Amino acid sequence: MSRSGRCGVTAAVTAVLLLAAACSGDGDAAAGSTSSTTTAPSSSVPAEGRELSWEVSLTSAQRILRQVGPGSTLNYGWNELVGPTTVDGAPAQVQMLGNVDYENGTGPFFGFVTLEFGPEDVLAFRMDGEATQPAGAQGSADSEFRAELTVIGGSGAYAAASGGRGTFTGSRSAELGGQVTGTMTATVAGL
Repeated sequence: MSRSGRCGVTAAVTAVLLLAAACSGDGDAAAGSTSSTTTAPSSSVPAEGRELSWEVSLTSAQRILRQVGPGSTLNYGWNELVGPTTVDGAPAQVQMLGNVDYENGTGPFFGFVTLEFGPEDVLAFRMDGEATQPAGAQGSADSEFRAELTVIGGSGAYAAASGGRGTFTGSRSAELGGQVTGTMTATVAGL
């Protein structure tokens, strides 16, 4: 076997041995020690943070939404929705940039939500969700939304935002691109 082949085999054996040692615990645990090590979950969800909640009533500022497929039942595109809100007594502007991929009004959407308290004071989220039509509303314009929010970060007074998660629940009773209302909540670490 060549030198490079032996090095590769040695590296693979070393990796397997390290993995086996990690899975079986440390040597003290095998000898009867009761100590253990707990690692933080990999999801980076903060255990603590500032709780924020705000109502939204958003209208479309601009959009490109297309209908394709048999009977024009497939909808895709993007929409910029904007509107005022209040967060902990402070006025703010909400901007939602949403990308949609729906069939008969149901399907995934993703995008970004920005809370702007002033030109320098911004808090940003990624949004990943699902739109559905209420029972009995097949073919209507009505939709209900549920999305997870993930903190991206902030600037100005919100520059210390270091992570967090939240939810968006809402609805629309107009055609795709129409007014969206709902509630957003988030726990933001670092504030």
